Amino acid sequence: MSGILNMLVAGGGGPFTFTISSNQTNANLRTLAVNAGWDEDIEVKATIDSGVYISSNATGTPALTISGSFPNDVTLINNGFIAGMGGAGGNGRVGNTGLAGSAGGLALSVSTAVSIDNTSGTIGGGGGGGGGGGGATASTGTSYSGGGGGGGRTGTTNSAGGTAGTGGSAGDAGTSSAAGTGGAGSTGGYPNIYTTGNGGDGGGWGSAGATGVTASAGATPYAGGSGGAAGGAVTGNSNITWIATGTRLGAIS
Repeated sequence: MSGILNMLVAGGGGPFTFTISSNQTNANLRTLAVNAGWDEDIEVKATIDSGVYISSNATGTPALTISGSFPNDVTLINNGFIAGMGGAGGNGRVGNTGLAGSAGGLALSVSTAVSIDNTSGTIGGGGGGGGGGGGATASTGTSYSGGGGGGGRTGTTNSAGGTAGTGGSAGDAGTSSAAGTGGAGSTGGYPNIYTTGNGGDGGGWGSAGATGVTASAGATPYAGGSGGAAGGAVTGNSNITWIATGTRLGAIS
């Protein structure tokens, strides 16, 4: 585990208070508390600093998991970002339908009772990847590729842009900046005669990726691939007492 965890144990038996002051990946709140010196008994109060990212490097892994035993309550104050992994953009294909973008990943998974103050924070599911652009086949039988879809908005690990074959170019990777959006889909090839489809843009946090564009010329034009689904903001919502909901982007279940 990387990062700096500053801790303070208040007098009178608690609570154990610590601050997450640097970026974390695939984090577990209980593990962070134990590593910061928590005795696994007294009340826990954790704060994510402003500007800090708790994120994931895989769409199948939540950015932050809150699980296990907290015998005397736990509170999380989020002033930063809890962001799921963005989905990869779909590939543009040579003389065929563009591939679908991948779904974004989950931001926060909760399976134990916790109070969360998200007044100044953001909890966002990873953006879905953009669909690949549709290819085209000419009357001569030569095939051309659509552009790759852009990667979905992510945390600190870039999502992959889709690739393309001859006649297209790769989509951009999703951005990890706080003010950023999903990656842009790339342009299809041969725009003057056999116009293949552009890749779809990757979705922002909690948003699906855009569908790739259908080829608009060619003896046989093909459709663009569908955009990937948005990642969820929260699962296990029944275990959470929201002190303040703040900004939550994506499904809450």
